[in-house]
Amino acid sequence: MTEVKAPRRRTNTRARLLNAAVDVFVERGARRVTVDDLVSAAGYTRGAFYSNFASVEEVLLEAFKEESERLIEAVRSAVAEHADAESSESLISAAFDAVRPTQDRWFVLQSEVVLQSLRDPDAREISSATFTALSEQLVEVVELALDRLDCTSTMPTDLLAQTMMGVFLHSLTMRTIRPDDPRADRLLAEALPQILDGVSVPRVTRA
Repeated sequence: MTEVKAPRRRTNTRARLLNAAVDVFVERGARRVTVDDLVSAAGYTRGAFYSNFASVEEVLLEAFKEESERLIEAVRSAVAEHADAESSESLISAAFDAVRPTQDRWFVLQSEVVLQSLRDPDAREISSATFTALSEQLVEVVELALDRLDCTSTMPTDLLAQTMMGVFLHSLTMRTIRPDDPRADRLLAEALPQILDGVSVPRVTRA
């Protein structure tokens, strides 16, 4: 019985530490966060922390990975529910409505990971693997969106996925720096659908 519960407790401890860490990183910035900050927020001891993580930097990368996976899964679910999407506008609108509640804190984590990668070559190597895995998941979502629109892309889907992510990141940057600038919303509501339509052609159905 003990052998079953112990791993489960450790998994729960790790999850709670990661969940609490997101808010701490967003509020304080990664370079100002200490192990004591993280265990205090999660209600654990330093011993519990070091049983699960080696450093604050490791927690940041893992928290970013989990938040990114949640973000992509939210988009995937929203797209999947549009079995008969009427237009790229409606599909993209549904996707970004799904991520709006968490996009700001994800953006902060993403920015912190990029800054850490600029300063630390070891962190850069780890974060590069994380970004590669997330990019592959994003490609799958874009392919699903094209399927819902009954289209194919004239651009390689990996490039299309990166282009759409770039527009999304720029819109978040604009919204952060100039919250009242309407162009941030127009990038998502107008520019992205036009990009998607511009590189899409109807799928050829063989008789």
